[in-house]
Amino acid sequence: MVESITHKNKIVKKTFFISAITILFTACNQRGSTNDSSNISDTLHTRQLNDSAQQGQISKKLVFKNVSEIVADSSYSTWVMFQDSSASLALHFQYKDTLAVSYSPECWLMYPYKLDGNKIVVYWDNNIDSKYDFDIVKAVNNTDKKYIGKPFMILELKNDTTLRATYPLKDLILKLNNSSKERTFFPDTYIIAQDGYL
Repeated sequence: MVESITHKNKIVKKTFFISAITILFTACNQRGSTNDSSNISDTLHTRQLNDSAQQGQISKKLVFKNVSEIVADSSYSTWVMFQDSSASLALHFQYKDTLAVSYSPECWLMYPYKLDGNKIVVYWDNNIDSKYDFDIVKAVNNTDKKYIGKPFMILELKNDTTLRATYPLKDLILKLNNSSKERTFFPDTYIIAQDGYL
């Protein structure tokens, strides 16, 4: 029976992975707006929920007691900011000492970080992996190099599913957030994405 459940879980994960790759490849070939990436994320999440519901799976809710649990090698977590009921961006703790921030499947920014007690201190960098010249890409490319290596974001647990962000370089964050009328690139709070969303 346990082998049967494990086999079904592998099939669901494989089906979701293949569906996600297909959608992402389709999205990569389209020059779209931020709404396209939101639709892709919504489609992926809906498909995953449907697959889970069909298999009768119940997922364990992700919660964290401290920031060390968030960045642990055995942990992988994604934290999102919702805008109009879809994820506007996501923080990914999947790489050691590096925070990956995704604004769409085609736009990722990477920042080094260090733990400082109960805080994650994130340092400014201009490491961009983007297929298109999105607003955030233009804004980062127009940022003064003097900020590189300086702490610009501090993340603390507000509760077991919410990260609170403070920004020591307020002028930098204000400039970046004002570079788009549709999106906030660096919000004050992020919530844990449940069920592997994003």
